[in-house]
Amino acid sequence: FIDIGGVDGMLHVADISHGRVNKPADALTVGQELDVKILKVDPAKKRISLGLKQLQPDPWTTAADRYHAGDRVRGTVARVTDFGAFVELEPGLDGLVHLSEMSWSKKVRKPSDMVKPGETVDVVILGVSPGEKRISLGLKQALGDPWDEVEKKYPVGAVVEGPVTQLKQFGAFVQVTEDVEGMIHVGDIVHEKRINHPQDVLKVGQVVRAAVLENDREKRRLRLGLKQLQPT
Repeated sequence: FIDIGGVDGMLHVADISHGRVNKPADALTVGQELDVKILKVDPAKKRISLGLKQLQPDPWTTAADRYHAGDRVRGTVARVTDFGAFVELEPGLDGLVHLSEMSWSKKVRKPSDMVKPGETVDVVILGVSPGEKRISLGLKQALGDPWDEVEKKYPVGAVVEGPVTQLKQFGAFVQVTEDVEGMIHVGDIVHEKRINHPQDVLKVGQVVRAAVLENDREKRRLRLGLKQLQPT
């Protein structure tokens, strides 16, 4: 409450700052003098609504001048939801890291597996829409693309080794690096006979050696073969 000369006006916590203020005492002290803007006067209720942030520049008006797609920036995780995490880049300016932009690995099921509120993170700007007050951020882009390594380290003909992570009717998936899986088609498992399902020969957790048959970075596909390392 602000004494504006014989009458008190009310400065709501949401009108103190463009940034996040949990309670007025975090930003203001009793006796502090402020310049405020009168937002509304209601004589019937004897209420005057005041605003402090309205006298400060809105960071969204200049966001497009300061943030550009491809920029690497640092921020603080403000809150985590089921679909992503909001990262405060500066007071009053939050960007969203969608779950799909958190990790190159398909193992991440929820945002809280990757980040926690209050944590400082490096992110990459994916897009800026000041009119919608929206900034899209990427966490995995700041960590580096694992396919940079895969493309160089595992050319066609190279041999990889890793555990089987899952078995499908059409083939088996093998963990090649922490974030990249390769796929062995059911027809590339054995020479001698046709198998109905990869589980006839393989099991989850089994470590296998396989040859790289295809390395397609654009499609992010690494095709492997077991029978190519076995004598006919």
